[in-house]
Parts: sequence; C-alpha cells; structure tokens
Amino acid sequence: MTKIPISDGKDGWIVLTYEKNIPVCLWISKDECLKLPMIADERICGDTFLKVEKVSSEEYLISDILIYNSVFIFENSTFEQRFEWLKDLLKEFTYWIPGFTKLIHKSDYKIKNIIGYEFHPTENAGKKGFFEEKTNSCSITYLNIPDCYDVENKGYLRVPDMKTSMFLRSKGNKFELRCIENNDGSWSLKENIPDVE
Repeated sequence: MTKIPISDGKDGWIVLTYEKNIPVCLWISKDECLKLPMIADERICGDTFLKVEKVSSEEYLISDILIYNSVFIFENSTFEQRFEWLKDLLKEFTYWIPGFTKLIHKSDYKIKNIIGYEFHPTENAGKKGFFEEKTNSCSITYLNIPDCYDVENKGYLRVPDMKTSMFLRSKGNKFELRCIENNDGSWSLKENIPDVE
C-alpha cells in the first residue's frame, strides 16, 4: 500500500480544457466552479482532470490524475505510477509566477495540518484507494466539573451524549484514548464506546 497524507485544504478537481477554442483552467469542488488564471502549455488542456487539495488562494496540491488529454488513464495504471508520472508532467507543462495558479506535486509540499491518509494498492491498475482519518492517542484529564475534560492542555473534550459521559466517568481521573481535533479547538473521541450499564 502507498500512504499519502491529506491536508486540511479543500478537495476538488483542476480541469484543464477548452472553452470556445481557448484553453481554460477550472477549479471544481462540491460547492463551486471557478475559472483560475494559470500559465500552462496548452497541449495539456485537452480535457485533463487532476485530483487536488486547495491549500491557499493560489496553491493546489496535486496527488492524482484521472484523465489526461481525454484519455482515461486511471483504469490502466496504478496510483504509484500516476503519482510519479505527475512529477514530470507538472515540470514539463506548467509554470508559475505570483498572481497565477500554482500546481504543486504533493511530494514537493510540507503539509502542516494532516487530517488523515489515503491508502492506495501498489498493484492492480484501476483500483481506488481509501481514506483513513488521522487519530491521536491523547492524554485526557478530568477537571472536577461534571463532563469537563482537558486534552493535553490543547483544548477540551466534547461529551455529546449520556453514553459518552458514562463511558468517560468509568475511566477515572487521567487516561488515554484516541481523539481527533475539531476545527474549533475542541476534540472528539474516535473510540467505539461500549454500552455502560
């Protein structure tokens, strides 16, 4: 399996295509479709679909390619083959100056906030990978107030229901559990909570 980190950026697609015989670069996500200013060799614009994560207004991390110049290459190649080939493709066909869209190969970028990992089979062309959320084993301390817990002095633990409350009370004053950080400074449990009688 190949393990690729996933950033907290917005996931979507960069599509290099033509509109009325003029090459265009489109950013497509769940909730938007925008034309982006980009400098690229127009020979790559014959309907090329790149899987990306938008990490800033100009920077897009590229990790995979689905279609290259109208050829569906996904089904005839492994993720590892596409990932390595993309390095050369980006160097050969794209250029960057400030104010324009910057396509960055994921291996050339240090991701600050990793939210999880994609795992891809190293064999078998055309196989999809799967995503696994990043979880941390956290030291949790009870704060002597009902349902108030500190997570390593980095935030508080959410206690969303009575089942979670009863489970946490059974753990004592200090314990470790797998947690994931939320976007608001709080943490949530990633454990399967057993029924507590």
